[in-house]
Amino acid sequence: MRLQLLSALLLTVPVFPQLPAPNKAGISAGHDVLRSKDVEAANKFWQAIGGVPAQFAGRLNLMKFPGLLILEINNAGGRGRGGANPAPAPTPPPELLGSEGSSLDFMGFSVKDLKGSLAQWASAGITPLPGGSAKQVYLMTPDKIKVRITEEKSLSVPIQADTIGMVVPNISEAQAWYAKYFGADMVKHGNEKVANIPGSSILFQQAKGPVSPTRGRAWDRIGLEVVDLAAQVKKLEEGGVKLDSPYNGKNAQMNAGFAVFQDPFGTLIEMSEGLSAVK
Repeated sequence: MRLQLLSALLLTVPVFPQLPAPNKAGISAGHDVLRSKDVEAANKFWQAIGGVPAQFAGRLNLMKFPGLLILEINNAGGRGRGGANPAPAPTPPPELLGSEGSSLDFMGFSVKDLKGSLAQWASAGITPLPGGSAKQVYLMTPDKIKVRITEEKSLSVPIQADTIGMVVPNISEAQAWYAKYFGADMVKHGNEKVANIPGSSILFQQAKGPVSPTRGRAWDRIGLEVVDLAAQVKKLEEGGVKLDSPYNGKNAQMNAGFAVFQDPFGTLIEMSEGLSAVK
């Protein structure tokens, strides 16, 4: 179902760690699915800030950061796993909306050296949005996904995924829901209280007005890697969750399974089992 993404030689770049070990509930960050009007331009952005192209099972091309995988898909052509790109859509797709105004506000990363990173990224035409500080700035992807960059000098790598900014109508309800179904522990991270999921914790932010669902936007869904996807799907369904895309077992060619649903707060989630094998 996924489209081919930007390819590059892996011999010239460092090999980053795979997805992090799961929590006690068997959950970690997985692959976030992003839509783009220009997949090549989108992946150039991710690669410029430190992402590394990675392939899974000879069919799935991803952009890898320590703790997170990113999958860019063409907004005009649906989704595919490997093979030739599908035929163009018969009608132009609707205007692609960015992250602001949706339940997913920003995608967060930590860097070891913010000043040095910004200097390096400037050579690729990437500059921070106004209003940043010496310790934290925001970037904007070509498809208007807001990216938060925070300096963390204790990092052992130049950049890694750390936080998702999620806008919800009731913070305590959202914290309880993610704790119940995904084992998220509420922990203090600097001055913020986050729902800790290995690889990319969630910072719940209070909505100040209507919030749009993520489906069909540039940041279409977040990804969670699950140790036992069949059991996780059963748990969600017993809790009244309706799946958009059911789990039909592992794909034999990929040795991976997938299931998609929307959380109660508007964020589409794609669960996977098998992407922890990405190297």
